[in-house]
Amino acid sequence: MQDILQFILKNITTVPDDVKIDVQDEEGTSNYIVTVNPADVGRIIGKEGKIIKAIRTIMRVIAIQRGVHIRISVVSENEPPSPSVDSQPQDDGSITVEV
Repeated sequence: MQDILQFILKNITTVPDDVKIDVQDEEGTSNYIVTVNPADVGRIIGKEGKIIKAIRTIMRVIAIQRGVHIRISVVSENEPPSPSVDSQPQDDGSITVEV
């Protein structure tokens, strides 16, 4: 599943080499933490979150077929918090953006 997500994201972003996906398994759910270049966060989220919703829908269909639960979070390193986005600063200086 990580390969499919990476393929989708690398074809959307302007800096595909900066796409990193970390997988954390917690309580039966695989958390995919996507790190992209700060310039590409808007491309990944899209207007009104339409792009990330579409990506999550695709991944959810694949997860259902495989019988697993997933969650996708978008992270941008070195990006200042935006007042219009619900973001949480992390200890390593990155920002988790929940959409």
